[in-house]
Amino acid sequence: RDIGAVVALTGGGLTIAEAKRRHVHSTEPKMTKIANWSNTHNVTGLLYQPETLEELERLVRDCHERGMKLRPVGAGISPNGIAFEDQGMVNLSKMNNVLHVDEDTMQVRVQAGMRVSELVDALKPYGLTLPNYASIKEQEIGGFVSAGAHGTGAYIPPLDDTVVAMHLVTPARGGIEITRKEQPQLLD
Repeated sequence: RDIGAVVALTGGGLTIAEAKRRHVHSTEPKMTKIANWSNTHNVTGLLYQPETLEELERLVRDCHERGMKLRPVGAGISPNGIAFEDQGMVNLSKMNNVLHVDEDTMQVRVQAGMRVSELVDALKPYGLTLPNYASIKEQEIGGFVSAGAHGTGAYIPPLDDTVVAMHLVTPARGGIEITRKEQPQLLD
């Protein structure tokens, strides 16, 4: 049985110089070298890895208030380096939990840092799976959905078409919930 996904995605901003001068987050960032899967793009930059939604919201808010850059970076599956930012990146791989499974509606709420392979494994006990996924299952759900990733089949929609709700963390407004029912234009 296929599911509809509910995920959290993020955006924001932070500079290395500012982060070194100011403590903007309870989770200390680490200077980290990151490369994409083919090692054609890499960057050494400040990497934040929040573990909770509250930490993520505080990080994004604090960076916004200080005028700092912060870019979300996932599993590095992209063939380009568009997510790489030496001034600051946030990785959600520690936010990788299934938050709720509704077997009746066949919908699941997951955190954006969960990898596709982890989600598929977590859904097995419920007799559920994703309606579609690409051959690379190491993508994080947030990137998988935002990139419009897909598998094969002319009549199988990409995963982002199955999203029924999304919690977004914004720099100025904090966390906001959008749903296909309330704001269909935002998810179409």
